[in-house]
Amino acid sequence: MARASGRSTGTLEKNGSSGAGSRVALRSTFALVMLVLAPLGVVFAACSAEGPLGARPGEGGSGGSGGGGGTGAGTSTGPCVDGQVRECHVTIGEQNGILTCLDGTQTCVEGTWAPCADGTISSRIAPPKGKIRETSARPDDDGQGGIIILSHVSGPCVNNPCDPSCQVFDEQPDAGLTPEAGGSVYNWQNGDLSDFPNGLVNKGLKEPCAQASDCQFNMQCESPTSNTCSHHKCSVGEGLYPECDPCVKTICTADPTCCLIPYSGTCAHDPCVTGVGLKKTCSTCVNTVCTANPTCCTGTWTQACVDAFATACPKSCAGVQGSWTPSCVDKVYSLCGADCKTDPPCAHDKCYSGAALNAACDACVATICQASPSCCTTKWDNLCVDKVKTLCNESCPVKGACTPWLPGETDPKCPGIDLSVGVPCNGVVPVCNHGQTQAPAGIRLVHFPANSQQYPKCAPDQTHAGMMECLTQQPIPPGQCINVDANACGIGNGNREIMINPPKKTAANPYVTECFCENNWSLASGGNACEPPDCSSVTSRTIRPVNMFVQFDRSGSMTTNDRWGKTTGALKAFFSDPASAGIGVALRFWEHYKPVTGCDDTNCSIDACAVPLVPLAKLTTASAPTDTQEQKLLNEINNTLPAADTPLLPALAGAEKWAKAYQQANPNQQTVVVFVTDGYPNSCGTDSNTIAGYAEDAFVNAGVLTYAIGIQDANVALMNLIAQKGGTANAFFVTDQGDAQQQMLSALLEIKGDVVACEFDLPNAGLFDPTDATVTFMPTSGNAVAFAKVASQAACGNGWYYDNAQNPTKIFLCPNTCQTVLNSAGATIDVELGCPGAYTAQTFTHVYQATCPTGTKVQWGYLAYDSVTPGDSNLLFAARTADTAAALSGAFTTLATAKSSPVDTQLCTMAGPSPCPVDVYTKLGLPGARQSFLEFSVTFNPTANKGAAPTLNGWEITYSCVDSE
Repeated sequence: MARASGRSTGTLEKNGSSGAGSRVALRSTFALVMLVLAPLGVVFAACSAEGPLGARPGEGGSGGSGGGGGTGAGTSTGPCVDGQVRECHVTIGEQNGILTCLDGTQTCVEGTWAPCADGTISSRIAPPKGKIRETSARPDDDGQGGIIILSHVSGPCVNNPCDPSCQVFDEQPDAGLTPEAGGSVYNWQNGDLSDFPNGLVNKGLKEPCAQASDCQFNMQCESPTSNTCSHHKCSVGEGLYPECDPCVKTICTADPTCCLIPYSGTCAHDPCVTGVGLKKTCSTCVNTVCTANPTCCTGTWTQACVDAFATACPKSCAGVQGSWTPSCVDKVYSLCGADCKTDPPCAHDKCYSGAALNAACDACVATICQASPSCCTTKWDNLCVDKVKTLCNESCPVKGACTPWLPGETDPKCPGIDLSVGVPCNGVVPVCNHGQTQAPAGIRLVHFPANSQQYPKCAPDQTHAGMMECLTQQPIPPGQCINVDANACGIGNGNREIMINPPKKTAANPYVTECFCENNWSLASGGNACEPPDCSSVTSRTIRPVNMFVQFDRSGSMTTNDRWGKTTGALKAFFSDPASAGIGVALRFWEHYKPVTGCDDTNCSIDACAVPLVPLAKLTTASAPTDTQEQKLLNEINNTLPAADTPLLPALAGAEKWAKAYQQANPNQQTVVVFVTDGYPNSCGTDSNTIAGYAEDAFVNAGVLTYAIGIQDANVALMNLIAQKGGTANAFFVTDQGDAQQQMLSALLEIKGDVVACEFDLPNAGLFDPTDATVTFMPTSGNAVAFAKVASQAACGNGWYYDNAQNPTKIFLCPNTCQTVLNSAGATIDVELGCPGAYTAQTFTHVYQATCPTGTKVQWGYLAYDSVTPGDSNLLFAARTADTAAALSGAFTTLATAKSSPVDTQLCTMAGPSPCPVDVYTKLGLPGARQSFLEFSVTFNPTANKGAAPTLNGWEITYSCVDSE
């Protein structure tokens, strides 16, 4: 029998429901090659006589190794007449390009075809495996996109090359076939905070955030800060004091076992912990202990003293040893609404300070613990966290960042409803739902006049004279927003405080239970313009270099327990740390006659205390002496000894004076005062409110932040007051028990915080379009610069690149670009990501022509396919046939549907299992299965939310030429 040939006609087109629609560009480049069909596990049937196509590939039969066991010699699914005989061809084997073939006959027995038998065995040269099919593209007629033009050539059924008539059209697009998305799937509007007054922005976004209520405007608090806690609240460890952080205070109220009881007595430290010797007069129970054991007051307050104190006053130490367990960590989310970063299987994330970690839990942790064993034996402190970058070259998230909820994004931990209010704009208020359950219509939206004292309460006063309200008019699906008519709700163009879903005012008022109420607020300010939803997780970062004025106590008491050596050792370690590069540092000791006299308890000169011993300059990544600023700092520390009094007022006032002046002259930078002491003010003024007032003035009038570090015996109340008035909430405390150097260094690293990095985390795949991303640099003067995208770091000159081109999770700036950015105080970096497009149902067709030699006619065989159908999307395969291309018309016959559930039919191979491959002959029936032109149709049905579409990776269609007699 002469070899059959085949060809296809036309182009792969998109059709409407009638099958004759407009052409459309495809998101694929085809390099279609006739290959051995291994990707789909293809095994083809012998099919060379009239009637059904013999055994389903892979079933029964007596074929040899070349036929893979399925050669058309077994039972058939189609009808035949008893006694009817037809040819059959079986590939027994192939070696070195030579085939061993059985050419025999099959007989119809009881309506089915018997195995191939009664033939001859022969050898022949194996045919070529197939031909390269060329591809090209040309513009569509309407100029929209392009059309892929295919030159399809059928080839022999490679798993049964002994059947000369079996042919296959093998379609294997390089990247699969997926329809292009249309416009954005998101149809609501929202405003832009860049149009808001800074005061309102700062009211709605308190960064670094500690809990959900710090991030309004439809934002979330990620990797929250822990303020002055002894370890991060997102990690397990020893119990925490309630006052160290507002979220911790909430958790301690709900579960006291998480926390330590703060000491509020008059002793130098809590008698329930070890430390310096105490004065007998500070407590009756201490007097009892020291009367029995005088060294507890004249020497050191040891563990034996603690035990004796607990015996003398058994209630005093009750519950002091609380523990911050995984249950306490979980409450950061359940009670505070903040999202902690997780990093299993470690006991806690390596980017948070906490309990010691097991070196085996993570390769980076093992590296750090090899360099600093205490990180895995004693405590994973901020120094260990700092080494994640310096030793492992890994990045930690910016702590306390308010990041926007993205369109389509939901909270995987919230099975119910979680509502928020976006940025109002001209006439609309976006109301969003980030839970996993649809929010019903009819939810109350209330709003109050500015400064109503209700924001941001979970239960505002709903009898407030200025409150107004309205109801939402439609349901809100998970990850979606709706627009509420601001004017119909009475919001207008004034400044208003807006909350969605307050608690019930009366039983009749609609209220829905939700996961959190802390972030249900927004603020309205005039009629700023509306914009489409923004799919960026990073909207803008301002480059604000950090400058520290370190005002360090060198009083004589710093010699106790070598406090001086330990705490200045921490200073030197901090200044030498490569991760401190880019930070500006100025240093002064007090009281001290250098660099000018007067900063002492005799002159009490604020001006003298305002002159740095080491003037401000930036640290670099180089080590001293190459880093000249580091060398200057180290020299002055090494040349200074403690021997002075404690004129605390002029020391703090001088530091604030210098910082205030510098901040006002450099508004694009962030100036901080780090104030360190181990004592009480004993000269030059001792009133706590007056002293803390200098920190308050610098914070309120210039934005200077003041961090207070109290070393053992410092005035706890005063240090906390200085921190509170200076905008940093609570002081850090370094005790003589434990490693004071590590405690001091940990506090400095926490103060350093997170500067702008040269990398940006991206949202989860599907929430943005990776082909539509821009990174823009906006200097303080001059035009904005759009950084170019490059393929990878290896291609860097200037610009940015994805960490993974196929599945990006981060954007990195090229090294040169990074340096430009970090040296540009006040400049901003904007990262914008396009939203995913909306998919609609689209149908593509292609016409195949089967060509058979004289005396035979076509018989269409099987369909196999490989697809990916995300969510509830599906692919519908159909076909229609005719004797000529012009005669192709009428309805298509459904062949198969590819979907992921309830039964997964995404992969249908020629090797089965049943019901695969699809029996095209039976589906079409006669006469359709015997007509030469077959129009193949694939309909791509997207997910219900239109956010994702199926991908067709490849397909095969077979036919044979059977006797026409």
